[in-house]
Amino acid sequence: MNIRSLGRRTDFIFARFSGSVVDQGSYTLIKTPSNPGYHWGNYIVFDRAPRAGDLNAWKALFDQQFPYYSVPHHYAFTWDTLADDKGDYQQFLDDGFEFDSAVVLTATALNKPVHFNQDVSIKRIQSDSDWEAVVQLQTLCADPKFLNSSFDAFKRSQMDQYRQMSQAGKGNWFGAFIGETLVADLGLFFEGDIARYQNVGTHPEYRRQGLCGTLVYFAGNWAFDKFGVKTLVMEADPDYHAARIYESVGFTRSEVNHSLSWWDKGQSNP
Repeated sequence: MNIRSLGRRTDFIFARFSGSVVDQGSYTLIKTPSNPGYHWGNYIVFDRAPRAGDLNAWKALFDQQFPYYSVPHHYAFTWDTLADDKGDYQQFLDDGFEFDSAVVLTATALNKPVHFNQDVSIKRIQSDSDWEAVVQLQTLCADPKFLNSSFDAFKRSQMDQYRQMSQAGKGNWFGAFIGETLVADLGLFFEGDIARYQNVGTHPEYRRQGLCGTLVYFAGNWAFDKFGVKTLVMEADPDYHAARIYESVGFTRSEVNHSLSWWDKGQSNP
């Protein structure tokens, strides 16, 4: 299966580091056995959008390919179509799935933000205390619908992967600080000359101060200068204001990806 979507291809930067990406012909299988609670680390990419009647077959395939879930834990499906093809997914909605869309934005150069924040210091996250601060801020910024008794373990496992990637020279995690307080953070990791942003977050008490644009601008230029990156990639909710912030610093919308997911609300994480 030849993956055409740049968003999907850059997702695999992370999957290959801590798990596996296996081409199965009409679908691609992504597995992260070390973090089974992470449902977007354990999912299937199909070569087409869903059709009426696919529900049971797609779920059965997932159950077969992910035997480390003894009972239904989650289902996560996406598809690789460059056209904005949502398919026929009503049967999935009727079964309790959520349908989501994400816009993929790219940039080959960045503009300094209009509201560039001069009051923060930005640095790579390296010390144990700074990584702990990142875990706390990422948790604070998480969508409440994903918070459950297993979220802390999931987030720590996820951030440990990013820390290992940083230590392996695959990219960096960056933090914006006011004094000793971490007020915004993000990751930026690369493969070849393409880099992908991860988990851009701003402390709720420090929003609307230009922190997001400032941090994206700083990290992107770091990637251009230090990693030899030529293209920056990120995903965002097409209807959320963050996409407009990214566009203001030089990103343009290149594609839209769609997904379907169901999860046990008490046990699994995004």
